[in-house]
Amino acid sequence: MEDRIGVSKVVGGSHMQGGGASYVPITGLLERVRQDLPLGEMVHTDTFSLFEAMSAVELGNVKMDAAMSGSCKSVEELIQEGAAPVEGLTPAQTLLIMERLLVMEASWHNGAALAQTVFASLYMLRPDRLRDNSPLLHAYCEGVKATCIAVRWLVMHGAVAEEEDINCWVQGLPIPDMPVPLPDARCLPLLDQATQSAKGLAKGATAPEADVYKAIAAHLEFRRDLHGALLGLGLKSEGGVVGAVAHLTSAQARLQQVMGASPGLQQQQRSIADSQNGKDASGAASTQKEGQGCEAKQQQRQQQRQESAFDAPGFVENVNKYLLGPAPPRAAVVMSTEAAYAYLKSMLGHLQQATDVMHVRGYRALVQHIERFARLRAGVVARSAAHYLIAGKAWGPAMASATALRQATEAEGAAASGTPNNSSQPTPDNSKHRDQAASGDKDGSSSANPAQDVPPPPWVLDRPIMSEACALPEAPGAAGPEADLFLDQIVIASSNWAQSMLLNSCRQRRRLRRGLDDWANIYQHALNADMSEEFVAFTKRAQWAWTPPKDEVEAMNEFYPGPLSTWVECQTAASEALHLLLGFELDLYQPSEYAMVYWYCSVLLGVQRITSQVMHSYRCPAGGASKASMALPAKPGKKGNKGRAATPPSPLPDASTARRQAGLIMDAVRTELLSSMCLGLVRLQLALKVAGIVPDPILTFNSQRERFDQRFAAFHTPPLVRPEPMGYGE
Repeated sequence: MEDRIGVSKVVGGSHMQGGGASYVPITGLLERVRQDLPLGEMVHTDTFSLFEAMSAVELGNVKMDAAMSGSCKSVEELIQEGAAPVEGLTPAQTLLIMERLLVMEASWHNGAALAQTVFASLYMLRPDRLRDNSPLLHAYCEGVKATCIAVRWLVMHGAVAEEEDINCWVQGLPIPDMPVPLPDARCLPLLDQATQSAKGLAKGATAPEADVYKAIAAHLEFRRDLHGALLGLGLKSEGGVVGAVAHLTSAQARLQQVMGASPGLQQQQRSIADSQNGKDASGAASTQKEGQGCEAKQQQRQQQRQESAFDAPGFVENVNKYLLGPAPPRAAVVMSTEAAYAYLKSMLGHLQQATDVMHVRGYRALVQHIERFARLRAGVVARSAAHYLIAGKAWGPAMASATALRQATEAEGAAASGTPNNSSQPTPDNSKHRDQAASGDKDGSSSANPAQDVPPPPWVLDRPIMSEACALPEAPGAAGPEADLFLDQIVIASSNWAQSMLLNSCRQRRRLRRGLDDWANIYQHALNADMSEEFVAFTKRAQWAWTPPKDEVEAMNEFYPGPLSTWVECQTAASEALHLLLGFELDLYQPSEYAMVYWYCSVLLGVQRITSQVMHSYRCPAGGASKASMALPAKPGKKGNKGRAATPPSPLPDASTARRQAGLIMDAVRTELLSSMCLGLVRLQLALKVAGIVPDPILTFNSQRERFDQRFAAFHTPPLVRPEPMGYGE
C-alpha cells in the first residue's frame, strides 16, 4: 500500500478502479526512473516484480493476448441476428446440436478450453430461451451444463489433473467458480421428462422423423446415466459406487444407440467412401503425388473438421475469446465425431474399472488395483475418479458433502416433480447444504450429520488399511508413540504414491522420483519405531516370530533392520523399479543402456523378494489367540505327564493375517521371476554385443560411467539407507 501511495504522489494521476483493486498509472514514473537506472538494473518492489512486468507487456499484445486477436460480436448481437434460432428447429437440427455438444464435451476432456468448445454454443450460454419453444434441447443443455460442473468438481477433487490434461478455466462462463460447488441432481427430473416426451413424439411420428426422435431420446438417456454415474462417484460410499456401476452399464448401452443413429458418423462414412472411390478412379498414376501431398491433405482435413465443428446452429467459434485470459491465441482442437465417440466409450469403460476398487480388501490388493489401472493410460476424468475414490485424506469432508448432496437432491427432485415432501420436517435450504458441504464446515454439519461417524470404506487409503499392511494395531498407543507416528507418516507417503501413479505417464515418472525423499524420511521413522521399547514389548505380546533367514542376511552383508523398516525398504525398491521401467514406455533409453537398466531392475526386484520373504517369516498372529490362552491342562493319571500341560496348538491366524501372509509369498515368487527375466535380458544384450549384432555405442559427449550416474542419480540424491544405491563398479 505504501508503494502505491508513493507512486500516486509522484505521478499525481487518478486511481482507476477495476476488479476490487486500485490501479495507478506509472508510465511517467518509469520514464524518469529509466533515465537514472544503469544497464542491468530494474524496478522491483513487493507489489511490482519482473513477473508482473512481463504480464503487463503481454496484455493488449495482438500476438500474445487471445482477447485482442480480431473482433467478434457479442452474444446478444449474434442472437438478434438469428445465429441461434429457438423457433422452427427441426428434429434433425436438434439431434445435430446434441451430437455436436457431445463432441465438444469430449474435446474439452482432452485439453481444449471449455469456452471454445461446449460454451461456444449460444444455446449453452442462454439456455432459458429454449424453455418454451424447444424443451428437449433445453433439458439437454441443462444436462450438459450439470455434467460439466460434475466433471470439473471430480477433476478438482481428484487432484491428479495437470494443465496439459484438461482446462478448468471457467471465468466468465455460466458455471460457478471456486470454491468448487457440489454437483446437484436438479437436471435429472428434467431429463426424465424430456425423455418421455421424445419417446411419445417418436410413437406418433412417421418413419424418418420417428428414428430421429428415438435418437434424441437416446441422447437424453445417455446424458442422465452419465450424470447419475458422476453423482454416485461423488458420494464416495459403497452404495454410491454400486449406483455408479449401474449407471455406467446403462450409459454404455445408450452410447451404442447414440452411435447407431449418429448423423456425424454417417457423414464421415460417406466422405470416406467418396474419397476411396475417387482414389480408385484416379489410378496408380496419382499415387506418387498423393504420397507427396499426404501431409498437406491431413492439414486440409483437419481444417475442414474444425470448420464443420461449428456448422451446427448456434455455434460460434470465437464468441468467448475475451474470456481466454492473457494467453497466446490458439484455435480449439475439436475432435472428430468418430474420435469423440471412441473416447467416450473408453472413458465409460475406465470409469467402470475405477469402481472395481469396491472389491479391494487390503493394502496389497489396493496397490495391485492402482498399478493395473495406471497401465490403462486412461483419460483425466477416469484417473480423477480413481484417485478420488481411494484418497483417505478427503474422506471426512466427502462424507459431509455426500450427506448434504443427498438432502439437496431429494428436496430438489421432489420440487421439480411436484411431489410433496413426506417428511414432517420442513424442506431444507439446499443452498445452505451445498455451501456447507463445499466449504467442509464441520461445525455446521457435525451435529446433524450422522454420516460423519460412519467409518470409511475398506479400500480407502487410511490408517486401518495401512495398519493391516504393517501388522500393527489400529488403536493408537497399542504399539507405542513411535509406531503411531510411523503409521501416520506411511498414510501420507502411500497417498502420495497413489496420486503419483494416477498422473499422466510423464508426470508419473517424475513424481515417483521425487517421492523417494518421502520414503527416505519414512525409513528413519521406521528405524525409530523398531528400536522403541514399546514396540518391542508389543511384538513380544503379539508373539511375532521375527527370524530373518541367516543366509539372506549374510548375502546382503549388512545388519538386517526390523520389521517396519523392512516393509519400507520393500516399498522403496518397488517405487525405484517402477521408475526405471517407465523409462522404456517413454522411450528415454538408448539400446546401449538397456543392459545396465535391466541389471539395476533385477537388483531392485531381488530386494523386493528378500524383504517379502523376511516379512513373511515373522508370522504375526493378528487377531488370533495367544499360545498361553490356548494351553490345555494336563491329563492326570498318565505316566510321564505329571504336572505338565499338553503342547498347545499353533494360533490360528485371522483372515487378514492369512491374506497378508499368502500375499507376501506370492510377491516373493513374482519378484523372483521378474528378476530372473531381467537378468536374462541382460545376458541377451551382452550376447548380441559379442555377436556384433548390436555395435558398441559412439559416446561423443560422456562416458558409459557418466551415463550410469545420470540414469541412477535419483537413487543417490535422497539420503536413502535401504535399498543401498548401486555403483558403476558393481
